[in-house]
Amino acid sequence: MARKLRAAAGEDAASLPDHEALVRSIRRWESGKISTPSERYRLLFSRALQVEEKALFADISEEDELVSLLTSPVVGKGGVPSGFTVESVEALLGRLYRLDAEFGGNELCQVVAQHAQAAAGLFSSSSLHTDERRRLYLAMAGLTQIAGWLSIDASRHAEASRYLTATIYAAHEADDLSMAGHALGYMSLHALYRDQPGKALALARTAVDLTSAGTSPRARATAHNRAARAHARLGEADACKRNLDLARAAYIAEADESEPRWVGYVGEIELLAQRGACFLDLGLPGEAITEIEHTISLVRSRTPEHARDLAHYTVRLAAAYLSKGEVAQATAVGASAHRMSVAIGSARVQERFTEFMGSLSVHKKVPEVRELAEQVRASSY
Repeated sequence: MARKLRAAAGEDAASLPDHEALVRSIRRWESGKISTPSERYRLLFSRALQVEEKALFADISEEDELVSLLTSPVVGKGGVPSGFTVESVEALLGRLYRLDAEFGGNELCQVVAQHAQAAAGLFSSSSLHTDERRRLYLAMAGLTQIAGWLSIDASRHAEASRYLTATIYAAHEADDLSMAGHALGYMSLHALYRDQPGKALALARTAVDLTSAGTSPRARATAHNRAARAHARLGEADACKRNLDLARAAYIAEADESEPRWVGYVGEIELLAQRGACFLDLGLPGEAITEIEHTISLVRSRTPEHARDLAHYTVRLAAAYLSKGEVAQATAVGASAHRMSVAIGSARVQERFTEFMGSLSVHKKVPEVRELAEQVRASSY
């Protein structure tokens, strides 16, 4: 990062501290000893990462919230922190849903797991009424689901399976088929990331069945998207496109219905992103590029703070250009994806970028490809 800041300073680089001093300053900021860089350094970070300064630094409060979440004690005497209640677990979930989109699972998954363990201790309380017990099961389902998702993002596969299984149990105890189906959808995506499309399809079909009637429209849309992704990986174009259409129809049918917070991410951006991923797996790079570029445009205009999503979709766009045979464009987009991916904590995005670089390596005689490969190697030191 110090090298990137010096490069971003251009002719003014001579006025910066020496390399080791600059590294120490960056470390103090990253560790929280400095709340935020000065105006000059904020501008340099913006230039170096090619992200608008507003998106990087405008809302420091959420970053402070993350630091608080990561550093606050979780488990107290008896396994339950003082003051930990059903209401505080529900409030914690609200915070996590906001933070998840902006920070990768590498940082969050462990502390979320600790909070889930602490919340489970509340079941031993004799003062819980029936309604509170159901609310606690729903909150536990939410906590274990987000722990499972963050574990997927951090490539902690065994943990992801364990938490999502717990989600299904808690959802059934709360008699919430939408949540149970949604968790199965995450398990389907998890199987897809581990290159098990047959298993992913079986799980997605079960999710579709669970969410087929009387449940959240967005949960139904997500289940159909999971099925579409599995069909795409299996090369089943008609079935894939049929499920994509069903996903959009379910989303549109939502109208003004009140949706649970855990499907808050399901919107126009998510639908477009899933279409782009499906077309890429189906070997339709032109269609994939159209959908992914539209997705990225919407993220930049509506949710520029969602750095992980932006990095993930940019890697996907680079892969689509490479699949189309446009090596120069793929390399340029890949360079942008690399700058984004190193700035977030998502093993999943890093893995997708590594896969892209592996595919790009067959063009190592192209100067731009060699230059990007060198940049990637340098950043790993």
